[in-house]
Amino acid sequence: MNQSEEKELVKVSSMYYEEGMTQAEIARNMGVSRSLISKMLIDAKEAGVVEIFINSKSSYSIRLERELEIQYDLKRVLVVDTLDLEASEVQKMTAREAALWLQKMVKGNKRLGVSWGESLRELVNHYPFENQSDVTIFPLIGGMGDEHIDIHSNQLCYDLAHKLRGKTRYLYAPALVSNFKLREELSNNATIHKVMEESKYVDIALVGISNPYDNSTMEKIGYINQEDIKNLEVHNVVGDINSRFFGKDGKEVDIDINQQVMGISLEEIKQIPTVIAIAYQNSKFEAIEVAVKHKLFNVLVTTDEIAKRLLEK
Repeated sequence: MNQSEEKELVKVSSMYYEEGMTQAEIARNMGVSRSLISKMLIDAKEAGVVEIFINSKSSYSIRLERELEIQYDLKRVLVVDTLDLEASEVQKMTAREAALWLQKMVKGNKRLGVSWGESLRELVNHYPFENQSDVTIFPLIGGMGDEHIDIHSNQLCYDLAHKLRGKTRYLYAPALVSNFKLREELSNNATIHKVMEESKYVDIALVGISNPYDNSTMEKIGYINQEDIKNLEVHNVVGDINSRFFGKDGKEVDIDINQQVMGISLEEIKQIPTVIAIAYQNSKFEAIEVAVKHKLFNVLVTTDEIAKRLLEK
């Protein structure tokens, strides 16, 4: 590049970056095409005439987000920077990020599906009050029981609908029943069948990802016991979404417990246009990795630590 060419690049760059002129205005001023100005601005960056620095502490997490979106073909990734955060703060920040993004997405989407669990409880707690009365919330899984009611799907649906001033449906069944025959009988109930069918066609689904071997909520509630967990290990289960246990191939494992779930399947969840998964615990990494690789969701809310490990894979 000779001195004359460099001066032209500096002039165009100054007009664009320092004076705030548009590319069209610069083109008119210099009597050239807008496409030429665009090319000159690209040349200026490539030649080192212009260097752009993003002066924000968010740039670290945003770079991770973009890399994950590209590498795993995700619709959106939200990464929480965990530097100097306690574990309880990480949980709250992750839920807050998910709630704020969901708030933007709800506008224009009338049907919202909700699974169950502690991650979704935090999301609902952080969701702001607003008037979205045309939104209807559907449970993706049954939500009845005597303990830990606050994390059951029906309760989460009610609380979120209350914050939205919207409507809700209820699935009057537990998340997991004792045998397949009982599931079949309950599924044939007209009210239960209608809600389960409607929940397949929501616009947005909210799910968590669980590791059945480490501090399992399903074990705490009493849905599974140590014998069940040993059986999951035998069948190489890596995690579950919506209480559907899956293996390393991202598919539901052929075990009795998956036939006893009162909720939609993983394949049905994959058909939902936007599936938001919240996962911030390192102990769930293998389940997250398999789920993201096999596209069990297309929006991920996670931490920088998990994001880095996914990118290394």
